[in-house]
Amino acid sequence: MYKRLMLAVSAIIFLNISALHAQQISGPVFDFASFTRVNANMEVPKDTILKVVYDTYRGAESGTVNSTFISAASFINMHVDAGHPKENIKVAIVVHGTTSLDVTQDDYYAEHHDGKKNANAEVIAALVAEGVEFYICGQSAAFRGVTRENILPGIKFSHSAMTAHAMLQKEGYALIPW
Repeated sequence: MYKRLMLAVSAIIFLNISALHAQQISGPVFDFASFTRVNANMEVPKDTILKVVYDTYRGAESGTVNSTFISAASFINMHVDAGHPKENIKVAIVVHGTTSLDVTQDDYYAEHHDGKKNANAEVIAALVAEGVEFYICGQSAAFRGVTRENILPGIKFSHSAMTAHAMLQKEGYALIPW
């Protein structure tokens, strides 16, 4: 009994150490987002249309990239790497709360972040260029003074984050709540 227990504990430790040493891969679509290749048991047929929407309300620390934007890029990278056609991967990001400032142009961003440049701008531009759709909550935008004049290109306004989620759910998007 003791030997079996020790063998099981050793196996768990080995698996955890192996997982810690898993190789992080960047690309093939975005070089700023990494993932780990996994021999998954859950098969996703290559012709499946993957539609996901990320919800983000907590802005990044001043001058840093919002982790939700990186997660969305990683989602695309891992599935394209696994052989899914990029055109079958549909990603939307609903922005509200303090994340509303993460989608603004440098001048407006700097006014609210100790003069720092918006590190999110290049990441957002790359995501938009690859078809990721960004929807900002009109309520959060109004509360924080975010307007069409100070927002980054490619960001679309919705009446609210709730409205954006309702419409995207109606279109078959699955919610990724982080």
